[in-house]
Amino acid sequence: MNIVQELSENQTILLLIPSVEYNSIIIGIAKQLSEKKVCYVTLNKTSGSLKEQFKKKNVNIKNIVFIDVVSKTIKKDFDHMTGCYFVSSQKVLTKLSSTISEILKHEFDYLIFDSLTSLLIYQKTDLVVKFIFSLINKIKESKVKAVFYTLNIKEQERFIQESSLFVDKVINLDKK
Repeated sequence: MNIVQELSENQTILLLIPSVEYNSIIIGIAKQLSEKKVCYVTLNKTSGSLKEQFKKKNVNIKNIVFIDVVSKTIKKDFDHMTGCYFVSSQKVLTKLSSTISEILKHEFDYLIFDSLTSLLIYQKTDLVVKFIFSLINKIKESKVKAVFYTLNIKEQERFIQESSLFVDKVINLDKK
């Protein structure tokens, strides 16, 4: 899939990703988008682990700034890194919203949100859906193009359907 082409035609895309191929797909997309400025919001891996994975696969991490919700959750003392904003999982939606709003002022080309389904670990579905609606409206007021990842799992079908109402395009990468 050519995500750059898809984003030239749509400002916001929801990608339904099968769990088996999740890692290879997120790396492939990061590689395609990293020729321009990218803000990568991570809710299921530390920014350090993503950077390592990306380096191994020759992803240009110099153009990627991370918003990391995981590192503060798993350890109190961690190494602060250049190009990284760390958000605590407490009040995650409020803090994420304000951090992303600040990032959007810095003229990034792309925002990758990894992943919407991970937000459900921190908050109830109705609050997450409201957050997504608000975030997508902020994105639409900017020039940034956004890709939202979600695991394509049966248990989250209703959540995925609700989320899909707010984006310009939904792409199902499941090969069934």
